[in-house]
Amino acid sequence: MTIRHAIPLALLCIAGPAAAQQAWQAPEGCEPILTVQQRGCMMSNHYVCEDDPEGDQWRVDFIEQGPIFASRINYETEWVESLGLITRTQTLLEDDPADPASLTELLETGIDTYDFVTITNGEEESRYRGADVLTGDSVTIDDTELLVMTYTTEVDDADGRSRQEGINYVSGEFRLFLPGTSATRNEDGSLGPERDNTPVHIIRPGEPGFFAASPIYDCGVQDISFETAE
Repeated sequence: MTIRHAIPLALLCIAGPAAAQQAWQAPEGCEPILTVQQRGCMMSNHYVCEDDPEGDQWRVDFIEQGPIFASRINYETEWVESLGLITRTQTLLEDDPADPASLTELLETGIDTYDFVTITNGEEESRYRGADVLTGDSVTIDDTELLVMTYTTEVDDADGRSRQEGINYVSGEFRLFLPGTSATRNEDGSLGPERDNTPVHIIRPGEPGFFAASPIYDCGVQDISFETAE
């Protein structure tokens, strides 16, 4: 990670309904490509940087108080790097995964399995094993087609083993995943509380709300609806 990719922690002070009207700036040398407003008071800004390998892209997640998480994926949507902006943690993909994630395989066959390890702050390992499966359904949000995908992931880390299940959305155009609903499978087989970060509004460059600085749906303020571009 080069220093220009570090998200300024001063941005964490952006808060409240006024923040939704502000514009957020991508790091120097990077080009904004997409903003996604989601349920659950979450929002993400996506951008690409000229010094990264071709096909890499960044996402920064926001809550009402400002950015809390950043991640970089590659052309196959492998989770290359992530930054906890409040916890000040860095997580990197370990070299030579046993079964690398592959968006190409998912789009071509409808299923992709994966088995990889990440390392946080150079010492804590977490292993992810699971499968992404396209359901055959799709939704269109603001003229952007998203394929519906279910996933099941087993995670082995310092806290033990957990199992995550849910629905994500896949954009073949932008080669990225967008979160939907997720829950943890309990030891007795039941599902824990569901988290819903389903995309509501997909905003492209030049449209109202592009590269905003705060989420607007399901927050502690009155929802604000942008006009959808014709």
